[in-house]
Amino acid sequence: MNQKMKKNLLEIIPAILGVFLYAASYRIIIVPLHLFGGGFTGIAQTILTILNDFTGTTFSSNFDFTGLLLLFLNIPLFYIAKNILSQAFLIKSIICILFQSLFMTIIPVPSSPIINDILTCILVGGSLAGLGVGLTLHYGSCGGGTDILGLYLTSVHPGFSVGKLSLALNSCIYLFCAVHDNYQLAIYSIIFSFIASLVMDKIHYQNIMTCTFIVTKNLLVKDYIFETINRGCTIWKGFGGYRNEPLYIIMTVVSKEESNLLKKTVLHIDPQAFVTFQDHSTIQGNFSKRFDRSA
Repeated sequence: MNQKMKKNLLEIIPAILGVFLYAASYRIIIVPLHLFGGGFTGIAQTILTILNDFTGTTFSSNFDFTGLLLLFLNIPLFYIAKNILSQAFLIKSIICILFQSLFMTIIPVPSSPIINDILTCILVGGSLAGLGVGLTLHYGSCGGGTDILGLYLTSVHPGFSVGKLSLALNSCIYLFCAVHDNYQLAIYSIIFSFIASLVMDKIHYQNIMTCTFIVTKNLLVKDYIFETINRGCTIWKGFGGYRNEPLYIIMTVVSKEESNLLKKTVLHIDPQAFVTFQDHSTIQGNFSKRFDRSA
């Protein structure tokens, strides 16, 4: 077994754990409280609710069709996005979606919320869902849905973003929830998704943009940024203030996860390099926000 295959196998285990945590949050928290999830989970719930209204069929919570519908909704997404995803990312994501669909179908639903206080229940469930999604994304795969569609739309329309897509889809889902059920359930659903997003961003380092300045005498650092991390950079020629020696100042913007790898490699190439990082940078313009760590 080569090193790359071993790495992918080691990453798929925590990624599957992530989709299990997300599915558990859905079955144990969202379903008993009759809330709507965000993204494609919420879309699947909306479709099933509309079908139920028109056909009068009650879909059993013991066999939730949401997971199966979510699987079918993702099939065309992977087909249209397969050219912008690495093979490893694509295969791992398909495996995760299959397991996610399975977990969302077989995990038993409690007859009543596991915690009496609804806000506490939402806090626990949202944190669990965010942890699950964050783990899956962190280990180089995803559960499909808005991540894949957003990645594809961003590649086609550079001014687009995954955040804009999520906002548009979730607005429609929660508006439907408010009209179909009541405003209270819609507000609780929004709180759930907000907490999940906060926790996910803490784990999914690709969402944190870092502005990096590197002061070095070795231009091999520039080659590493181009060839390995596949990011651009800007270079200035300067002089050290103390010894007046010529230096290169390299500025680049990378994700938080890429910055950890960049720091180790820069210090390996030039142990005397001076490196600074500024997290949570606001980026405008041509910057690729990646979910696929192999991109």
